Amino acid sequence: MKKILLLITLDFTLLISGSLSSTEILNMVSKIKEERIGISLGKLEGTSNPFILQKKKKVEEKKKKNSTLYIPPVVEVVYKVDAILNHAAFINKKWYRRGDTLDNYKVGYISKRSVTLKSESGNRVLKLEKRKKFIKLNQGYR
Repeated sequence: MKKILLLITLDFTLLISGSLSSTEILNMVSKIKEERIGISLGKLEGTSNPFILQKKKKVEEKKKKNSTLYIPPVVEVVYKVDAILNHAAFINKKWYRRGDTLDNYKVGYISKRSVTLKSESGNRVLKLEKRKKFIKLNQGYR
């Protein structure tokens, strides 16, 4: 009940503090009620749809449509890790260590099962195939 009373008093104070008098409000309402003459249907039919964006075609775009452009297919190189031994990786029949370059990549981290290749376009992780057997070498014969 207190909340309702507080809201009513707040609304009343806002109504009183407004700069418009009751006669001004009545004049505004009467102007709204007056019949207005809008644009004729003939004029409306000649206008373009405001909801469709129309782009101006450039001369260059027309030239591009007439000429054929050959885009060669992008072939991604397949890298295959055959072995990892003593922090070196055998990739595509060649040994690489950390910091070596492989095409556009730089060999980053070499773990027991994977090699990380780094480039500007992003990193690529090569994993050792599961069917490969791990060889553990001992430091001497017994």
